[in-house]
Amino acid sequence: MSECDLPRMLGRYRLDDVLGRGAMGIVYKGYDPAIDRVVAIKVVRNDLLDGEAGSEYLDRFRREAQAAGRCMHPNIVAVYDYSESDGTSFIVMEYVKGRPLDHFLRQGIRLAPKEALFVLLQVLDALGYAHGLGIVHRDIKPANVILLEGGRVKVADFGVARLNTTGLTQHGSIIGTPSYMSPEQCKGEQVDHRTDLFSTGVILYELLTGEKPFPGKHATEVMYKLLNHEPREIGELNATVPPGVNAVVRRALAKQPEERYASAQAFADALKAAFAGESAEAQPAYSDQTVVRPSQLPTGPDATGQDAASRNAAGPWSGWDAQFLQNVERDLAYHVGPLAKILVKNAAEKAQDVAELYETLARKIPDAAGRSQFLRRGLRQSAGSSASGSFPGAGGSGSRRGPTATSGAPLPPAAIEAAEAALTFHIGPIAKVLVKKAAGQARSLDDLYERLAKHITDEEERAAFLRKRPRV
Repeated sequence: MSECDLPRMLGRYRLDDVLGRGAMGIVYKGYDPAIDRVVAIKVVRNDLLDGEAGSEYLDRFRREAQAAGRCMHPNIVAVYDYSESDGTSFIVMEYVKGRPLDHFLRQGIRLAPKEALFVLLQVLDALGYAHGLGIVHRDIKPANVILLEGGRVKVADFGVARLNTTGLTQHGSIIGTPSYMSPEQCKGEQVDHRTDLFSTGVILYELLTGEKPFPGKHATEVMYKLLNHEPREIGELNATVPPGVNAVVRRALAKQPEERYASAQAFADALKAAFAGESAEAQPAYSDQTVVRPSQLPTGPDATGQDAASRNAAGPWSGWDAQFLQNVERDLAYHVGPLAKILVKNAAEKAQDVAELYETLARKIPDAAGRSQFLRRGLRQSAGSSASGSFPGAGGSGSRRGPTATSGAPLPPAAIEAAEAALTFHIGPIAKVLVKKAAGQARSLDDLYERLAKHITDEEERAAFLRKRPRV
């Protein structure tokens, strides 16, 4: 089967479009009429099915479905079905609308260190889950890490995944992508879950520096450097990366598997500690301890030395309406937990308006998706108070220096940040520059989104961006 002779149906599934080609076959966008949902359908390449090698390939394809079908995790592309129709084998998967990391890397876009951390922690969470089931991915690379709207990550294509109990992949066979292979993979040796951790370390290095740790013009050169060279220090290529991160990546890229982290969780913990400013060397070998994220650490005088009863009795601060602050605390607690009460109190004592309050609190939310969601709610609150001329202070008396989204007035900073988050999904980090320029020219929130939409070339994506425009 090829793109040229795309059939209308495959089993009960309708085939609508070709999404791409991979090592295992062709992937189609399809539709499942039985449950009314869009799906992705991976079809085995018929040209690989001849002879003994083809039989082994088909066995691996079946095992892909078996392995991936067991991985029910929010950061793993779900597998719904495996079937055969008219001699064609195929897997039906979750249809994910997003962009793979290699899309950004090909354009020379480098993620900020904290953005790279947010992506990698999700990848490691997915791998830790799969490894717990005895499944090794074996082909972790940017093309298989899909970034969804809001920064959520999905790990795709367990196409060369291997159940630890199967003897299908024999000693001496090489499966994977050279630039992201582990040394033992390159040599055709037996591999375990630590090969995935090595590949994840390669991705992290590339996200932080914009370069591969073992560059080469062809596979032979890449493999030689991989087996014999050490990568350049991350700090030499990106001075904004916390110093401790280099030691973490070096350990992940150790030539010998036993010198790497023992688990995905240990790798993740070491990364979080490095970003918190703790020494990577201070982490116990093969530690599985939980490290608190930096943004969750209490700050300010109320974080220490004040008992819970005193904090709970503090009441509304700086003239804010008590019910309003309780609502803000509830919104924030969804993302940071009980610490929300202290954070809201501290922010309310200094903030001059709703937008500033939400901006200050949003910085305490560790993940980009949660931060964007929280800011959108703040934008609605800010615009609502501006439109009514009121402010949620004592007695609702007057607005404090509040920016508005009305024509001719400055836009709320929360609105600008929400627009930047929405645009970044479609065009990458360059959105920050475009939003800053457009915000200085826009006469209203609608005008801002219309100006920004012009930078999205794809008509469907442009429409999706405009649908994110807050309605206030």
